[in-house]
Amino acid sequence: MIIMNRAGCSVSGAQRMMMLAGAVWALGLIAPQASSAQLLQQLAGKKTAPDSGKQIAVTSQDSPRASLSAFLEYTDANDFARASQYLDVPEAERGQAKQLAHELALVLDRYVYIDLDAISGASLGDTTTGLPPGVQQIGSIPGARDRTDPVRMVRAARAGGEARWVFSRSTVANIPKWYQQLPDRWTLEHLPPWLLGTGPLGILWWQWVGLLILLAVSWAAGLALGRLARGALGILAKRTTTHWDENISAELRGPFRLAALLVVVLVLLPWLSLNANASRRIDTAVGAAFTIALFWALWRLVDIWRQIMSVSGWAMHGTSRGLLTLVSRLAKMAVALFGIVSLLATLGYPVAAIVGGLGIGGLAVALAAQKTLENLFGAFAIGADRLFREGDTVTIDTVSGTVESIGLRSIRLRTAERSVVSMPNGKVADSRIETFAPRDRIRFACVLALVYDTTADQMRAVLSGTEAVLRAEKRVAPESIAVFFLQLNTSSLDIQVAAQVLTTDMSEFQRIRQELLLRIMDVVERSGTSFAFPTQTVHLESPPAAPAATATASGDARPQKPSS
Repeated sequence: MIIMNRAGCSVSGAQRMMMLAGAVWALGLIAPQASSAQLLQQLAGKKTAPDSGKQIAVTSQDSPRASLSAFLEYTDANDFARASQYLDVPEAERGQAKQLAHELALVLDRYVYIDLDAISGASLGDTTTGLPPGVQQIGSIPGARDRTDPVRMVRAARAGGEARWVFSRSTVANIPKWYQQLPDRWTLEHLPPWLLGTGPLGILWWQWVGLLILLAVSWAAGLALGRLARGALGILAKRTTTHWDENISAELRGPFRLAALLVVVLVLLPWLSLNANASRRIDTAVGAAFTIALFWALWRLVDIWRQIMSVSGWAMHGTSRGLLTLVSRLAKMAVALFGIVSLLATLGYPVAAIVGGLGIGGLAVALAAQKTLENLFGAFAIGADRLFREGDTVTIDTVSGTVESIGLRSIRLRTAERSVVSMPNGKVADSRIETFAPRDRIRFACVLALVYDTTADQMRAVLSGTEAVLRAEKRVAPESIAVFFLQLNTSSLDIQVAAQVLTTDMSEFQRIRQELLLRIMDVVERSGTSFAFPTQTVHLESPPAAPAATATASGDARPQKPSS
């Protein structure tokens, strides 16, 4: 789409993006400017205007678009004599034609947003608007009591049989009235000519100076209003017992400041009396900046929500902290996605078509990302089951380590060898998981193997002494103590010892276990017996004597000597 202002400037999609980039600090006003000739050349072939060295591109010489393009081109070059050729001025007022063309250019610049693509390029104009053939409405000028006056062009015959589209006589008659109601008429009549010159984007130089001053004033006022708003929120927050409201006033400092700056800009901007095209661009830029401030604030609110939930009792249980991390990341992704879509909609891009295209391609993306989606749902399954959280020691299948992070795709385990093992969430959700974080105590268990020479009295002394050692330890739960004669093993007499140590620290448990084992060794030594080790006794016996052999050859029985 081609957009023209009074100076005939075109605004492309790339320029809109550049205006957005400067929306926060410069309101999106500084952008490259295309010349009117370049714009008109995009419409059709070049045609040289009579008695001028300028080249004017027209769709058709006999069309409202061609006449309006030529009028804007001439007024941009301050050639109001030729621009007046496109006004249907009565003969009695022909001497004022140049002045009327000048005033009409200023009025159109102030009130009418001209889109040349919306202007018909046909000889008869747009016949679908309900107006008679040969009549084209360009825009409207606000009048008294919420009434508007139309700005129209008509197809008028000229000498020699040619026809040209010109501004209608009723439009020309209203030009003085429209000019008198311009809010910046005093500046147009009294400022030096160099300040009334047209700068970039069709904005007058005095308006550029005013924009710089307005920006500085808005920045200072935005700081003051932002501090005032945060101070008011801080006073209200101190009266409550919660701390999350105090975090809001601190985290939303930037969005508050930006929003306050934009409010001041909207209040002061009418004083500059910018033209319709510049006003529309600035409105778009301010709207984009408000969108940025809104979703910036939502992004910060996600962080505040995470801080609040991280200290709650829910987050301290199981894997809720890991699930909280996942939810906050997904929430930020959603805020960013909706923010980009809203920003594009504010800038005028066809968001519906973009979303529709994404929906069509969503199926292909889903098929290509099956593993990714599996891992994503696995992350939610892990969080829903609350099996572990970041910092817990777990064993997944045969891998043991400390959970360092729970991501959308995988979890990371830090092993005892200080290596990092990454495991996909989909696989983890289907694996056997053992987590040590929920336990409130650690089990102490061992088997005492005594030699078979141990007597019954010695066995009773070992049983009672071992139980006494366990009950004497304050960090052993008394109800969990179990000491009993287990079995007559092949090479030892076994005693089963079991108890639970009241600690969750593995290093402390190992020290306690060491002390208990040393004391049990003392009990065994004092009882007069000893620990057995696997032994085996082998008994060797001579083979039995061979049976006596009988001689059959002679029929005599003769005793045989035993073989050695």
